[in-house]
Formats: sequence, structure tokens, C-alpha cells
Amino acid sequence: MQPSEISGIQYLVPSNPYSYSPHFGMSQSNKPALESKQFSDPAYNLSVPPQLHKISPYSSCISSNSTSDEADEQQLSLIIERKQRRMISNRESARRSRMRKQRHLDELWAQVVWLRNENHQLIDRLNQVSDSHEKVLQENTQLKEEASELRQMISDMRLSLMNLEDVALEHGLS
Repeated sequence: MQPSEISGIQYLVPSNPYSYSPHFGMSQSNKPALESKQFSDPAYNLSVPPQLHKISPYSSCISSNSTSDEADEQQLSLIIERKQRRMISNRESARRSRMRKQRHLDELWAQVVWLRNENHQLIDRLNQVSDSHEKVLQENTQLKEEASELRQMISDMRLSLMNLEDVALEHGLS
């Protein structure tokens, strides 16, 4: 028989397990004890027929005790409850994280809008200053030309005036 072919193990359990306590366990004083009456009187040992139990490799718990089953169920329900609380906590944490992320994204978009507006204002101001600079350069060029022309006129007038003075001196008019 192969291990994969085993479907279960059958064993006998006495209906009153306490009748065998001296042989299988400790007495109430926690000291091993043997009662000769149980072994000497075969009727005493066989008065209650044993019960047949089956152990299946697929069963999750091998217990004839209902309190053990209840404890297992309580433990399982606690585990399930913790998982549910953890799942709810994780969902709340993820929701808060999404809200923080959205709030941060909104703040970044507001900053982008503000910076774009500031950038447009600075570009407009730069264009105005650039235009003013061009006008000032043109005006400066024009004034330099006028100043040069005026200097030339003054220089010409001085020459003319000197020539007149020279002519007047020659004619003795002075």
C-alpha cells in the first residue's frame, strides 16, 4: 500500500477513559498509581464497549473534546477578525495616502499655475523694458547726431566769426 492510498486510521477509544487513568496517566495526586482491581477483574475492564474512531489525514483537528474544537474555532475567528481589521486598516491607510497624494498634486498644480502667471508677468515686464531700452538707444543715437551737428555748426560759426574779424581788421573797421 502506497502512502497516497491511505484514507484514514481507525482506533478504539474507551467510552469511559477515566477507568484507565491509573495505567495511562497520573492519579489526582499527580503520582503514578496502579489499581490491581482493574486488571484482575476482566468484567470491570470490559463493562463498557469501546467506541470506534477514524482519523482522516484530511481532517484539520483530531480531538474528541468539544472545548478544544471551540478553542480552535475561537482562535480561527480571532485570526479572521485580525485579518479583517488589518485589511480595513490597510484600506484606510491607502485611502489616506491617496488623499495626501491628491492634496500634494493639487498644491503642485496650484504652484504651476502661479509660476506660469508669474512667468508671463515677468516676460511682459521684460518686453516692456526691452522696448524702452530700444527707444532710449534710438533717442540716444539721435541726440548724439544732433550734438555732433550742433558742434559742427558752432565750429563753423566760430570760423565764420574769425573770418569776419580778420576781414574787418584788414579793412580797418575795428
